[in-house]
Amino acid sequence: MKQNFQKGEIVNVDLGKPPKEVKGHEQGMDRPCVVIKSFSHLELAVVTPCTSKEPTYSHYTIVKIAKGSGGLVADSYALCHQIRTVSFDRITSKRGKLDNKDLLKVQTVLLDALEL
Repeated sequence: MKQNFQKGEIVNVDLGKPPKEVKGHEQGMDRPCVVIKSFSHLELAVVTPCTSKEPTYSHYTIVKIAKGSGGLVADSYALCHQIRTVSFDRITSKRGKLDNKDLLKVQTVLLDALEL
């Protein structure tokens, strides 16, 4: 049965384990990610990973998402400079969906960061 993921959903994704599957500053481990786009026919999703660790620096590509939004259990930060395309096989579960305000923030930052 084919999976279907929607824009703005928060899903848990296995991004790999360091040091073999993750290099440099890439995010790894099983973590929540925001679905940006789903290509169901290819079984691929474009996601941006989240972290609950408050960044030590301020950067315009980081979007704060409040605890509870999209099923997140802690204040989290969408790392819009870390977008990845992942196979549906890497998605381990669904958490919830961002509200429109938070999704719009993420989309606005992505448009700016990718210069679209």
